[in-house]
Amino acid sequence: MRILDRYIVKQVSLGYFFVLATFIGLYLIIDLFTNLSNILKSDPPFYILAQYYIYSLPLIIKRVSPLSILISTLYTFGELNKNNETISIRTSGLSILRVAYPVIFFALVISASVFTLQEKVLIHWQKRVEDIKSQFIKKDLTTASEERNFAFTSGSSIFFVGRFVPQEKMLENVMIYKRDKDRRITKRIVCKKVSYEYGFWIGQNIIEYSLDSEGNEKGKPLNIAKGKIDLKEKPRELILKKSIFAEFSSLQSLKKEIDSLKRLSTNEALANLIIDYYHKMTEPFIHLFLVIGILPLALEIRRRKVALSSLGVGFIFGFIYYVLSSFSIALGKSGFILPFFSAWTAPFFFLTVGITGLLLIK
Repeated sequence: MRILDRYIVKQVSLGYFFVLATFIGLYLIIDLFTNLSNILKSDPPFYILAQYYIYSLPLIIKRVSPLSILISTLYTFGELNKNNETISIRTSGLSILRVAYPVIFFALVISASVFTLQEKVLIHWQKRVEDIKSQFIKKDLTTASEERNFAFTSGSSIFFVGRFVPQEKMLENVMIYKRDKDRRITKRIVCKKVSYEYGFWIGQNIIEYSLDSEGNEKGKPLNIAKGKIDLKEKPRELILKKSIFAEFSSLQSLKKEIDSLKRLSTNEALANLIIDYYHKMTEPFIHLFLVIGILPLALEIRRRKVALSSLGVGFIFGFIYYVLSSFSIALGKSGFILPFFSAWTAPFFFLTVGITGLLLIK
């Protein structure tokens, strides 16, 4: 690695870790004040509260890290422009792509690190966070928002829920896949409505299908007007649970679940699960997509107030990425575009803009 490469990587990495630490601190303060009323009501021991925020760090890092590297990249090259160092580098004969290489390499390393954090640490630590929330930090059902089209596991069963209304303690359009000890799906249960009554989940208009080893229906379906549903979580715990596939499963295990369900169903819930899989695959590499997308602007030889412009442009570019990503995922879940493309639309757009911009810089 050349001296110039080491210099650029050093400046970007120092800025990245400084901004990252700042964002983590702000995130913790905001979260503490947001949950202050719930914390005061439940009055958990201090060490439990400390554990809660320590175990929350992987998720916080995953969320604020992309914006940190984006701002750091803008600031580093802004300083180079301000001190006329970019002009000196360009006049020495180095191409734009060669100048951008160390930052792209650093972004790739950070992306790989966050991917490892997501697959090896976040899954286990976030489970501990949810356990602490469930036990010590109680959520008020009356203020909880509705959840739509989400999936979770309970015991050996997989649940797909069309709508969850916490205030009414009710699930609508529920599909349940029950598995045996070998994780083979043996039953499919469809419920129009499931309500929490006297400590139990009670389903209405239940249709139960028995499935063979190939996932085909065998025999006649069993129709039950009203019956108990094997769901151990209480309504309050379901609020915290949300989508267990998105947060608590590795990509490998999530892929296995999708493969087993593909033989059985092509419903909307499964399509949403596939979108979550591809979205989770791309999330750690947002660092790389954002850096490549912003490099043409960062390498532009132009005088500006470095700190303020880096912060402002960083937030704007990050906002554009997340809006585009959310919009494309919504289109995918609505069936307008394929699940694969819904997760890759924003990355592909930023890669295209960034690479084209780098090639067009004179």
